[in-house]
Amino acid sequence: MPLSHKPEYLGLLCAPLFAVFGCPSGDFPDNSDPYRNTTDKTNGGAVYVGSGACRACHPDIDQMQTLHGHSQKLKTVQGSAPTYPGQATYAGVPQPPEGFVWNDISYVVGGYIRKARFADQDGYVITTGHSGVAAQWNLEFPANGATAGFVAYESTNASRLPYDYSCFVCHTTGPLPQDPSNPQFQENRPGMAGTWKEAGVQCEACHGPGSRHIPNPDARDLFVDTKASACGECHSRSHPSLGNADTGTMTALADGWIDNRQQWPELRASGGHSGLGCVACHEAHASANYDAGRAIRTACTDCHGDKDMGFHAGEQYVSGGHVEPLTCISCHMPFASRSATWAVVGESNGRVGDMRTHIFRINTNTVDYTGMFTADGSAVLKDSAGRAAVTVDFVCLRCHNTDDGYPFRLTLRSAAEIARGIHGFD
Repeated sequence: MPLSHKPEYLGLLCAPLFAVFGCPSGDFPDNSDPYRNTTDKTNGGAVYVGSGACRACHPDIDQMQTLHGHSQKLKTVQGSAPTYPGQATYAGVPQPPEGFVWNDISYVVGGYIRKARFADQDGYVITTGHSGVAAQWNLEFPANGATAGFVAYESTNASRLPYDYSCFVCHTTGPLPQDPSNPQFQENRPGMAGTWKEAGVQCEACHGPGSRHIPNPDARDLFVDTKASACGECHSRSHPSLGNADTGTMTALADGWIDNRQQWPELRASGGHSGLGCVACHEAHASANYDAGRAIRTACTDCHGDKDMGFHAGEQYVSGGHVEPLTCISCHMPFASRSATWAVVGESNGRVGDMRTHIFRINTNTVDYTGMFTADGSAVLKDSAGRAAVTVDFVCLRCHNTDDGYPFRLTLRSAAEIARGIHGFD
C-alpha cells in the first residue's frame, strides 16, 4: 500500500500554515512598503559597490548579516588563519592540512559552522586523493558529539579539484562563469575559472548590484525576491545557471542521511508547509545558528497554538556540551541531514546528523531510516502526494536510546506507537 494511503503515516497534525488565519504568507511578511523590483537582479544594469557601502547606511542589518553563515562562506587567507565573529562559538580553523602552511592557502571555504576546505594558491581545492593527507577540517559539533579535527576529503580522486564557477556560484557575490564574454580566471588562479566581485554571500549576492540604489534609496527599487525558489537556487543540490535546475529529487548519502544543502526541496516535500516562503519563518539576514532570537521570526506555536508538547514541555536534552531546551523543532526538524559529521547513538541506534531537516512530517510506521529512502538509498522517498517524512530513529531515538539513565529507552516499535498519538494524549 502506498505510504500516502496509510493512516499511521502522520505529518504535522494541522491544516496547512498558509490556510490558517493569522499565519505568515509565502511572500514578504510586511507588504505595507514592499520593494518594487522583484524581477531584475541587475537593478537596471547597476554595478557592484561592495558590502562596505551597504553597511554605511544599514548598520542594524550589517550587525545581523556579519554573523550569518552567508557572509562567512568564503574567507580570504593572507598568511594566517582566517578570523570569524567572536559570537560564533565553534567557528575557526587553526591550521591548514598537514604539509601546508597558511602562505600556501588562498581561501578557506567555510570553517564557520560544520567544516572547512582549503583552496591552494593556484585555486584548486586541496583533496586527500591528490595531496595524500586529511584535507577537510571538521568543526566541533556538540549536538552529535563530534570533535574538531581533520578527516579525508575526496580520497579516490588523484586529479586536482578546481574551485571554479560550479562551486563558487553559491559561495560568492557577483559570480560569473568563464565564457567568451568573461574569459578570466579569478585573480589569475588557474583553478578558478570564472570571476566574482566579493568573497562570501554578501548583500549584493541576493539584492543585486547597488550602484543605482545608493543615490536614490527612497525609490526602493533594489532587487528583493522573497519566494522560496530564490533561496532555493543555492539551497538545493543544483543551480539554474549550471543547466540543472532542481527537479524535486532530494539526494541521499550512501550511509543513510539526507545530503546537505537541500532546504528548498525539503520544504517542498513537507506537505502542508510546502507553500511557505523561507522568510515566513526566517529573518533572512540573521543566523539561525548563532543568532536564533532574531533569526526565527515565526514560532511554530504562532500557527499551531492548539498543539502541546506531548509531555516534553520544560524538558531539555543534554549531551556533553550540548544543552537543548526541547521545542517543536527538536522533533519536527531533527538532525536528519549531514554536511560533515554524524553519530549513531545508544542501544536503540538513534541517528544524529549535523543539519536540521526542513521535512517536518514524521513517519510513524515501525521502520528505521532505510524506510526514509528509495530502495537504492540514493534519494529521499516521497509518497504519491510528493510528501516526505522522517523516521523515528532520527526523532525519538536520538534521545530515548539507552537503558542507562534518563530519558528512558524506547525501541523502534514503541517509539513509533507513541509518536502516532503524541499530540493527542491528555
